Amino acid sequence: MSDVWYFADQGGQQGPVSRQDLMAALSRMPNAPDVFVWQPGFSDWKRAGDVTELSVQGFGAPRGPSMQDGAYRDAGGPATGSADSGGIMRLWFGFSGRANRAKYWLVTLANLAIAVVLSGVAAFADLVVISIVTGLVTLALTVSGIAVSIRRLHDRGKSGWWLLLFILGPAVLLGIGAVLIIMLGNPVALYALLAAGFAILIWTFVELGCLRGTIGDNRYGPDPLGGV
Repeated sequence: MSDVWYFADQGGQQGPVSRQDLMAALSRMPNAPDVFVWQPGFSDWKRAGDVTELSVQGFGAPRGPSMQDGAYRDAGGPATGSADSGGIMRLWFGFSGRANRAKYWLVTLANLAIAVVLSGVAAFADLVVISIVTGLVTLALTVSGIAVSIRRLHDRGKSGWWLLLFILGPAVLLGIGAVLIIMLGNPVALYALLAAGFAILIWTFVELGCLRGTIGDNRYGPDPLGGV
């Protein structure tokens, strides 16, 4: 088990620290069992009182829900990242925690570059082989795009369910417009719905790619920019 630990106090995320330093910090906290901690290998933040190797139960009785309950329950690991091997996988495929604009564009543009290269290679490769590879890579890129978009919404203080509107909204409006033009024979409704769908696309671009995330901690985790 790694000796790299992170913990959350009223000032935000702290670490990396060793287990000995973490125990020393917890010993000074009256609500030590309620303090959230994380280390490489954890799938999510845990209360120190629930981590056997810390044995913090003697540091004081829990005081009930604290600020960390909302701020770190879904953090999914330190926002600053650590040197463990899961860092890249969390960046590309993690669904919990927050992603700032820089990380969002890094993943998005890298995925776009991979897709462009793959499409170029497809022209010179065996059809069966490239079809299988293209299918697998496309699936991975799709999951990655959804994951980083959800974390970007978290950074904005919004639920990942907003992504359903951003992805399905324009397509649904276009489908409704197509049905109406078939039924009514009037393209005005189609144009209006197309305009609404285009507005959603612009909103998606601004929301995910342009706006700064919540300053400071929110219910999805600590500020990736450190509250700057």
